[in-house]
Amino acid sequence: MIKKTIIFLSLILFLFTNCKKKDFSLNGEYEDITIVYALLNPDDTLHYIKVYKSFLSEGNIYDAAKDINNYSYIDSIEVKMEEYNGNQLIQTIYFDTTTNIPKDSGIFAYPLQVLYTCHAKLNRDYTYKLIVRNLYTQKTTIATSEMVGTVGVKYPVYYPGKINHITFLPRKQQIELVKGKNIAVCQAAYHFYYTEVNYKGERRQQKPVIWKVGESKSDYISYVGETLLKKIKDEVKENKDVDYRLTDSIVLHVYTEAHDLYLYLLSISASTGLNQERLEYTNMKSYHYKDNQLVEDNNALGVFSSRGHFSLMFDEFSKNTNDSLVNGRYTRHLKFKKYDY
Repeated sequence: MIKKTIIFLSLILFLFTNCKKKDFSLNGEYEDITIVYALLNPDDTLHYIKVYKSFLSEGNIYDAAKDINNYSYIDSIEVKMEEYNGNQLIQTIYFDTTTNIPKDSGIFAYPLQVLYTCHAKLNRDYTYKLIVRNLYTQKTTIATSEMVGTVGVKYPVYYPGKINHITFLPRKQQIELVKGKNIAVCQAAYHFYYTEVNYKGERRQQKPVIWKVGESKSDYISYVGETLLKKIKDEVKENKDVDYRLTDSIVLHVYTEAHDLYLYLLSISASTGLNQERLEYTNMKSYHYKDNQLVEDNNALGVFSSRGHFSLMFDEFSKNTNDSLVNGRYTRHLKFKKYDY
């Protein structure tokens, strides 16, 4: 999903591919192209935004990318977000710089990276306007986005406050969703949690088996249930020190993408087939001052959008599915038991 993490899609795609549509050339005149990647989650209270700039280099471009001053505005920009209920401005939220999230080794400078962060409780019914202003040139980059709505699950059936069972069948099944506003795509994944007990009686919960079921733009996500048992067979290894294994829970995760995010991800996905043309999408707009007026200059890339996450925890498999786990052809060698007494 994904918890309070940032989905960071490759900036190298921005700097070396998308800039071509602006006739960006090492031999041309430099343009300050602002690159923004901002995903809000209305369930979070801590939010991060990435803001970078394009750069030119006379030398090796990879060496230049290792200098953070080449592509980061650092503290020379003001980043803020306006919250609107209809046309009414509710509040203005200001972002501070942070370097507390180290970056892995790669093309760009590491471990230092500059992000812009704020603490704020967001409202799913409101609209948010991101404003990035260069304190020296007054160039302003703006984007507006609605929040992604809530999502519910009608099937598999879940009863709050009860012990819930879930069934996985050797035939087609469906997750049935109830989608709120501004949800373009839903993705689903099952996480299977289990505990190993060795011959000394020591217990250890292992990493979950994660089955990414798929995604859909409709209210249904289809799958064949016994695929989870095949996934367990592939990922849970036989171990001579293990006496038996127990099921802890099965968690259904549903991840949602707002429409702007969906279009952006579609635009940067790999081209397939004979038609290699790429959809170009950004909801960022940039402006500079000319004759004391802001004039749009199209020197902005990226996306300002939102995403969501919903989960349900099922306590155990249904009787038939548990029989398949314990005695079935895929997993009977893995020593699963329903109870340890």
